[in-house]
Amino acid sequence: MHRAPALPNPDIDALPVAADVPPERRAIQFVGEQERVVDADVARARGLTLVELGNAWAPAILDDGTGPGGAVLPNRYRGVFTGLAADRADGDGQPTTGEKNYLDLYGVPPTLGVLRERIVGDADRVCDPTFDTAKLLAVDEITTWGATTEQKEVNKHHYRGLRLEDARAKAQAESLEALAEADPRYAKDVKAHLRRELERASFAEVEKRLACEGLLDLTKHKTGTYDTLMRKAMFDFQQKHAVMDQADLKRTSLEALARPLLVNDLADLRRVLAERAVAAGRFLEDGSSKATYPGSDGARHPVPDLVTAATDATLARLGIVEPEDAVAFFRRHPARDFSALRVAVRFQPLPEYHAAEMELSAEIDRGDVWYDFPYDEKGVRQPQPRQNFPTFTLYTRWRGERVALVRWRTTVGGWRGELGADGQEYLRWKGSDVGKRVWRHIVALPVWIPPTSSPLGSMVKVKKVNGMFVNVTNYDETGPGFLSAYGLAAAIHEQIIKGPEGTTYYDNGIRTHGSFDYMSLRGRFSHGCHRLYNNLALRMFTFVLQHHRVHTLGPMALGFRRAFWWKGEVYEMRLPTRGFYYELDPPLPVEVLEGRIMGEREKPLSGYQRKPGVVYAASSRPPAASDSPESRAGGAEAP
Repeated sequence: MHRAPALPNPDIDALPVAADVPPERRAIQFVGEQERVVDADVARARGLTLVELGNAWAPAILDDGTGPGGAVLPNRYRGVFTGLAADRADGDGQPTTGEKNYLDLYGVPPTLGVLRERIVGDADRVCDPTFDTAKLLAVDEITTWGATTEQKEVNKHHYRGLRLEDARAKAQAESLEALAEADPRYAKDVKAHLRRELERASFAEVEKRLACEGLLDLTKHKTGTYDTLMRKAMFDFQQKHAVMDQADLKRTSLEALARPLLVNDLADLRRVLAERAVAAGRFLEDGSSKATYPGSDGARHPVPDLVTAATDATLARLGIVEPEDAVAFFRRHPARDFSALRVAVRFQPLPEYHAAEMELSAEIDRGDVWYDFPYDEKGVRQPQPRQNFPTFTLYTRWRGERVALVRWRTTVGGWRGELGADGQEYLRWKGSDVGKRVWRHIVALPVWIPPTSSPLGSMVKVKKVNGMFVNVTNYDETGPGFLSAYGLAAAIHEQIIKGPEGTTYYDNGIRTHGSFDYMSLRGRFSHGCHRLYNNLALRMFTFVLQHHRVHTLGPMALGFRRAFWWKGEVYEMRLPTRGFYYELDPPLPVEVLEGRIMGEREKPLSGYQRKPGVVYAASSRPPAASDSPESRAGGAEAP
């Protein structure tokens, strides 16, 4: 666990107590052994940064804009964002009744008010010693199944144990291990049996640990099974603490479960404060670029990790180093304090290439690309390994060089399943355009328009309304929202076309955008777009808007309306806007590199290809594939 450094001694940034300043000028600092109220104006004059701790915080890209004549351009999702962060509302903006959202991995970190309730509550629990971390960590992974398969596997394990015990007794072996050593015929079964026994023992500790955190009700859960309650509890734990396993019981989840509750809580607080610190400091560098830049002193300097440094400084100025310090901080601040609270912090000086306006550009390396059809003539899946994965890099130009500010994992297109006009599923190469493009528009809360090929069932969801579960139109994938196919923010890739009548722009449906499908950033393919984690997309696009000339266009009218019939009922989908638009002036250059072409083909097959193992209704050729931008870019996986 990363620990924030203690405050320097002597503390030259300690400001005098100013308890009687009006509320709008108040900030806090931890000085010596206690916290004090200081004057925010004095803090600014001393070069300190005010980090917002209040529950109303949201990334600046979600702020209202100003139009011609000073007209307010409302960004209506900001209220939804803060409601989600505070566990007051759901993704549709409707009030909740005590449910926890756990949306950190989706780009909506909890408020400090939510963290206060979590940390103070966990400090009062006395269950930490009741689970055995040695047993919990005795395996690297616990195998899980669906309900039907699980019972079969339980029975299989039970009868295998009986057979092995009978064989052990007949062989007069002291243990199953001794039986396997004496008679190799039993070695494989003994290994599998003992492995499953360790998994069962670990699973029992997982149950205790989840119950300890208040996520699993043992009175309703069937002990020893990965039932619906247990699966939801595990998924909630992973979402709560930003563990990317999606209900699977892998090593990363087991290690997180083995940590004390307050240790995980402090890590959660650190992630939340990192976003607040980045927003206050208006920087982006997180140490991922591993680049250097030329200094005015003639030497080369590493691009610093400003995010970690600022997060450390913020925690230190709050007096938080250990988990117990976080408990003390939240105990001295009642819930009402987080309606408005700021801390005055000294951040590391910005590198000299920083400026109010920076010459920014982006580059996407597609990494290893396979155009070969992924199945052979017998329908056997062919391996297409990748050593080099796609990367996104944001640059600034300084002293004649491109300086990489961040370098993050992203996605590119590949072979994907798609529904044809005949209602049958085919495979299609959903590639990412190569070459020079520009970002002319950045969109907060972008909306994806479902093409006519979208399955109607995906456009309906079940939702609890007034205590009853009903079918409603599903806006999760279309957006605006954190589950949108385009995430919480996007930049549109456009090709500049110069002709006799002037310059035009061509949009082929490719975006760099945030994504709720965070697992896809770990090696999966998109439908052609370049995905980023939602929080990084918000962070990066906010940075671009702060350091590039921009015109705020506000909500872009769409007026999309579609009625459809599904399972005996008529539904209507309305999309009034495409999102909240910003126009970059001039457009920001972005180039997609071809990458390293693997395999035999130098170009992909075009159109729909029959999917091995699928029995098609007709022997005719597959239908033509849609080339609409929505078809190219949409279709994120279900959460």
